Formats: sequence, C-alpha cells, structure tokens
Amino acid sequence: MRIVSVFCLAALAASPAAAEYWSYKDWRVTVAPHETEQDSYLTCRAATGGDGDPVLALEVFSGDAGPPDFFPMARVLEYAPRHYPTLMQQGGTVDFIFDFDRTFSIAAGINSWISEEGLAEAESVLRFEDHLPMLQAMKQGSWVEIWAGNDMLYEASLSGFTAAYGKMMDECGFSLALPAGGSG
Repeated sequence: MRIVSVFCLAALAASPAAAEYWSYKDWRVTVAPHETEQDSYLTCRAATGGDGDPVLALEVFSGDAGPPDFFPMARVLEYAPRHYPTLMQQGGTVDFIFDFDRTFSIAAGINSWISEEGLAEAESVLRFEDHLPMLQAMKQGSWVEIWAGNDMLYEASLSGFTAAYGKMMDECGFSLALPAGGSG
C-alpha cells in the first residue's frame, strides 16, 4: 500500500498544475500556473461575459509590476462567428458608459485581426492613464454599457467585480486596494 501511495504522490508532483477557478456573482476568476526552466509565475484573470457575448476581462502576471504604479487594464474581447465581422473595427473606438453617471465615459481604441482559424477577433485598448479610472468606475458601478460607434456591443454586469478583482490581485501577490477616485 505504501508503494502505491508513494507512486500516486510522485505522479501528482510530476503532473503540471491545473488552473484554479472561483465565481463571484457574474464574474469568474482563473489562476493558471506557468513553469519554465528559467521562471515560475501565475496568470490571474477576472472576466465576465462569453458564451457568444463579448468578454470584459482583466489579467495580471505574478512577475509583473503592479500597484501603486501599474494597474491591470480592463479590456473587451470580441469573437465573431465564422464569415462575420466584429462590431469593433480597427481604428475605431469603444465607449464605456456606467450606470451611476451617464455623463462620464471612458473611450478605448480598437485592435482587430483575423485569427489563424480565419475568424474575426477584436479587443479594446485603454490608454495607460485610463487604467485606474476604469477600475474605480467598475468598482462603483452596477453595470457598464460598451458601445462600438452607434451600436451597443454589450452591457456587462459589474455584480461581483470587486470580489473578483480582489481575488485575482491577491492570488498573483498584488495589493487589492484601489485608490479612491471620482468618476469625472
């Protein structure tokens, strides 16, 4: 019996570590370990959406610089069905409009491309100085509308965002605190 137990423990130690997963209302957090000969780090991600909808996500790497100098960038990822374009188009912008103050918005540029599988994909790209205000607004809000031109691309729930952000940051070894800030 002892030999079987030792063999099982050795097999578990030799197998690659699996990603961990948590849910916080409408948000989910995943933490995936990455091992190389030179380095070992975690990828921590908080996201909502998917299942045919765009994804609003944040991602950090445990080896990167973090707060108070650098905060994760919230970004929207859009994946179109085969033979269809994305609503987010290269050179355009998306606007994030929050429920608590419809006069406050944050704009982000768009990168779009065709994947190796021939599918249209796009992502929003916030300016560096908008990373923290975006996170502060997400913490304050209940939902955010994401507009590509005159089309509402997605209305993302922010229910569970603060807990998901905290778990993501904690798992990768960063401060959970977001400095207080206004929405405009």
